[in-house]
Amino acid sequence: QRTKVTLIMRCCALAVCLVLVIVQDGWSLPLRSISVTFPGDILKNVTDTDLAETYLKRFGYLDKMHRSGFQSMVSTAKALKMMQRQMGLKETGRLDKSTLEAMKQPRCGVPDVANYQTFEGDLKWDHNDVTYRTLNYSPDMESSLIDDAFARAFKVWSDVTPLTFTRLYEGTADIMISFGKADHGDPYPFDGRNGLLAHAYPPGEGVQGDAHFDDDEHWTLGNGPAVKTLYGNADGAMCHFPFTFEGKSYTSCTTDGRTDNLPWCAD
Repeated sequence: QRTKVTLIMRCCALAVCLVLVIVQDGWSLPLRSISVTFPGDILKNVTDTDLAETYLKRFGYLDKMHRSGFQSMVSTAKALKMMQRQMGLKETGRLDKSTLEAMKQPRCGVPDVANYQTFEGDLKWDHNDVTYRTLNYSPDMESSLIDDAFARAFKVWSDVTPLTFTRLYEGTADIMISFGKADHGDPYPFDGRNGLLAHAYPPGEGVQGDAHFDDDEHWTLGNGPAVKTLYGNADGAMCHFPFTFEGKSYTSCTTDGRTDNLPWCAD
């Protein structure tokens, strides 16, 4: 009887140790999130663990058939480490504060980890002169600012690759750019303010190659209002942030130094 009791106690102690090791390498205790901003209005009043599991599945770190529970903790810890490495965080394998905060940040809707071999054909354009067209605009910014932002983004690629990017004003382009809300014509609806910001498709026909931006977001350049101004030393040019005026750095348009209260920025 004494041997049996000792054996039971040892088994219990082993189980406790195993639980402690898995909790150390996986989830922390399921605390209630104070403020959840991911993904939008879909996940409110959920535990941190529910939020994290949804995030890891949605962005490719965990298999979507992955089941919650005691036996899944080891694979969850590996998924957390992979996500932390992707985000430049300390690889703890635990759902710590910095990891949780990173998960709550607005972000791109395309998974970080994916088996791109599931797409049919070669994932590249079959021509070097790629065309693009902007179908509509966000009401938050002047259309000229949005056009300039897209042109500069494409220039980043054309400067270092054989690709050139030509803008079309009508017809079908390789890359059709649009702003939309919620269900906007593809299988991946947006989720309202914050959460997912945009998504794009790999090269190909139809919707392939297109880029969609969530129009429920507030789009801007820098941290302040995005405007094209004819005042100050901008002289009608696009605003570029940050800029320095009298030794002070600015990340948005300002009225400093003016008596007419008109916003200005530096080009």
